Amino acid sequence: MMAAPLLGWDIGGAHVKAVLLAPDGRVGGVWHRAAPLWRGLGLMADAVRAIRGEARAADRHAVTMTGELADLFAGREEGVRRIGGCLAAALAPEPVRYFRPGRAFAAEPDADAAEIASMNWLAAAEYAAGRVADAVLVDLGSTTADLTLLRAGRVRPAGRSDAERLASRTLVYTGVARTSLMSLARRVRVRGAWRNAMAEHFATTADVYNLLGLLPEALRPFETADGAGCSVPESARRLARMVGEDHAAGAPIEPWRALAEHYAARQRDLLADNLRAALPAGFAGSLIGAGSGRFALPAVAARCGLAYRDIDSLLPAAPAAAPALGDCLPAYAVAELYRRAHADR
Repeated sequence: MMAAPLLGWDIGGAHVKAVLLAPDGRVGGVWHRAAPLWRGLGLMADAVRAIRGEARAADRHAVTMTGELADLFAGREEGVRRIGGCLAAALAPEPVRYFRPGRAFAAEPDADAAEIASMNWLAAAEYAAGRVADAVLVDLGSTTADLTLLRAGRVRPAGRSDAERLASRTLVYTGVARTSLMSLARRVRVRGAWRNAMAEHFATTADVYNLLGLLPEALRPFETADGAGCSVPESARRLARMVGEDHAAGAPIEPWRALAEHYAARQRDLLADNLRAALPAGFAGSLIGAGSGRFALPAVAARCGLAYRDIDSLLPAAPAAAPALGDCLPAYAVAELYRRAHADR
């Protein structure tokens, strides 16, 4: 059995997530840090080094990623290579291994970039498939939603690449923080009347859920469309711009909370439409909700006639003061998959 804990890492384009796992499978820590890769690899490296310093006991690392999609890189292969190089430097001299489906973890990311890139959803699904029979795992985060079918304890993906999953509607580019509101609705209700909304990047879903009091603490502070702050009045000002109005300081917030709920409902509609299209006819399994945006998924499950189950019911306990383990499912999953594969070594 492994003699020391390991760290599982999920390196995203906007956040670094990590889970410390003991040799017996107990969770020793959970980290969820903002590290926008489009601003440079240095922010990611700083977050990784800080987490590694706080984790202390770990002596090996299991990694999955989607950060290679950041426009900092010319393409996925370059992204995997450069992220791998950054991790090797930040975590040296400890071994770093990369998740790839159906094969042993890779030691050298360069040679297996196509298999390593954007596979965090599959690591999460492989973990969940071992604990439920028929279900659809929906991992809703800051930027995307991954919809993955689980049948008879096995993952049944409708495609593996991003292109294939976009075509099958099992990858939906909508999330609870970074999604521009102009992607959700062209017409909205304001004070009971319909009007056109502006096709401008004036506000994001973080503003919506900030106004509704639902935005998780792990997603604060958030990147704002105007570079200003994250207060409720500032979110109201950004939503008002979407419909050609201004929100004056001290004015009532209620019209903009109502508009925020309208946008939230459109996002739920979008998720439900894609879910219905992605599921096989007659599907009667449950919807397992994961990710920092899973607070929105019980309503999506109800719209699709599915029972809802939170991923937390399938996970071990995490330290009380840590971020929610269910927000960081791929990081936990990749650590657990690695731990199982090396339990006797």
